[in-house]
Amino acid sequence: MAFETKITESLNKKSWIIPVLFGVMCSLFIAVIVFFGLRGTASAAATLDNLDSKFAFSIGGEFLAILVAIVLTASILPAYKRQSGYVRIFVTLLTVGCFVCFLDICQMLVDGMPELILLNKTICVLVFASETVFTFFFWVYITYVLKAEAKMMGILSLVATFLLAIFVLLPFVNFFYPLYFYIDANGVYHRDPETWWLCRVFISVIVLFVIVSLFLSKEKKRTKIIILIFMGVPIIAIGAGGWQYGVSILYSAMMVSLVLVYALLFSDNEKHLYSTNKELGLATKIQMHMLPSIFPAFPERKEFDVYALMNPAKEVGGDFYDFFLIDETHLGLVMADVSDKGVPAALFMMASKIMVQNYALMGYSPKEVLTRVNRQICTNNQDEMFVTIWFGVLDLKTGVLTASNGGHEKPIIKRPGGHFEIINDKHNLVVGFFPNAPYSEYKIQLEKGSKIFVYTDGIPECRDKNGQFGMERTLSTIQKYEDKSPTEICKNTLADVLEFMGQNDQFDDITMLCVEYQGYDDDIIRLKFPADVEKIYLGIDPIINSLKEVGVLHADSYKIEVALEELLVNIASYAYAPETGDIEIEYEIKDSPRSVIIKIMDEGKPFDPLQAKDPDTTLPEDERQIGGLGIFIVKNTMDEIEYHRIDDKNVLIIKKKI
Repeated sequence: MAFETKITESLNKKSWIIPVLFGVMCSLFIAVIVFFGLRGTASAAATLDNLDSKFAFSIGGEFLAILVAIVLTASILPAYKRQSGYVRIFVTLLTVGCFVCFLDICQMLVDGMPELILLNKTICVLVFASETVFTFFFWVYITYVLKAEAKMMGILSLVATFLLAIFVLLPFVNFFYPLYFYIDANGVYHRDPETWWLCRVFISVIVLFVIVSLFLSKEKKRTKIIILIFMGVPIIAIGAGGWQYGVSILYSAMMVSLVLVYALLFSDNEKHLYSTNKELGLATKIQMHMLPSIFPAFPERKEFDVYALMNPAKEVGGDFYDFFLIDETHLGLVMADVSDKGVPAALFMMASKIMVQNYALMGYSPKEVLTRVNRQICTNNQDEMFVTIWFGVLDLKTGVLTASNGGHEKPIIKRPGGHFEIINDKHNLVVGFFPNAPYSEYKIQLEKGSKIFVYTDGIPECRDKNGQFGMERTLSTIQKYEDKSPTEICKNTLADVLEFMGQNDQFDDITMLCVEYQGYDDDIIRLKFPADVEKIYLGIDPIINSLKEVGVLHADSYKIEVALEELLVNIASYAYAPETGDIEIEYEIKDSPRSVIIKIMDEGKPFDPLQAKDPDTTLPEDERQIGGLGIFIVKNTMDEIEYHRIDDKNVLIIKKKI
């Protein structure tokens, strides 16, 4: 990042800079008056009456320039908090110019006073050094106004920064060697005839750089002409002074022309600002109208409680959230952040939101949804925008959350009896960046009372005067409210974030969503017993007895019993060996279609039995490969069988129509 870019960004974030700089200008104005008083009380040889007429003319011009700068800044002061970065950079440039004028006035007032030779020399050195700084800030101002983004601008900025360092230090050589000037025994300033021209090298280079920038910029012709006028005034002032010491109208001419340029550009900027504000207002409406905002969102549903909010930034971003029922037992959750700002980001957000919801309602899994949305965005994305998306689907019956993360912030989870903690999920590429990007997904088992909190980077990256809010503070903030409802968690978190920011501007949307899983009201029966071959009957008998009670045919119940025995013996024998552990079973009997669903879970070594190769049953028994027959029987007697690794658990689900 270029040095002037850092300066610009720093000034953009400091609304208080304008009143501080106004105070500096006023202090300089008072200091000039004090120096006049000191000159008036000096020895008879150096009173105001004996002041060279050329000095008096130059001092009057520079004194007027400081006064004009103070008046202009005073007009900006009442609304300083709402001023743009453009105005803050200008006031900074104006203040540096006032400082240069102040030093030049002081130098002329002490010139010819032999008792103040060292002070005269010191002021002269500071004049030349601060003149260089003023010229550099003018370059910063111009690069901000022109917004030229060519590669050449980066090179010019690098060279300008390098030369700044040299020409700020070069005047200090005059303490030891008369490079720019020398002070004679009578305390009179003289330019060095051979090397004085060095003090104008930096100004000449910046003038050349500005001309190049005008060609590279895509700004309006009117803006370029105004800047050229500013460049012409100092050149004319140098010519009018004849490069003769005493006629110093360069700084006052630059200050006055700078004020005129500001007035002209400010007029254009106000028109543009009005248009931009209308655009941002439209973007905000698009953004807000697309987001669910009626709460409670699903008052008739007892399985979950969801709440979300967005606090839009001054400069509208592209954050969005969404939640919707995919079907009666699946809830879709979305948190996303578009790369751009303004109306383009709002429209891109709207399209992305619609695509995610449409593909989800078509029954695609989270990774398939992101894959398809990514491919569709990349098809025609001339502006090269992208979006980070976290998309999850919560199975309201089982509590299993299946999610895919397309370059978004890491979600935060709270389990019953625990605290909110960050989920180190696998990040995929952002959506809209690469058409063939692969997307993966993961599963999390939510128990009754579990909460998921998702958000955008507007929370951890918001700033106060000392730095960012940060992830550590984000986590500790929501932990303060972790026992409250999703509504209270979001609202209280937002309040804490805004309190942290104080008077600082909000440069990004602050968006968050919290959902609490409250369990599914059904007839699921849960069993838990030791993973011991001698104890597996504790998992088999209750299920078989339940099937008999509801009149299930013996043939079906027998197949289920055999399948359970094969699976449970396998877990008891190998899952925890040589240690011990537990087996958990959840089962339910459904009426439509009439079937039994059994979920078997253990925390043993990861093992997917579905990956086992089926035995060749056409071979004689003594020629068959040992193992695999049990799971083969389960596959052929059950209607459905699936395996997942969720929260470090092996989860095997079997389904059988009865």
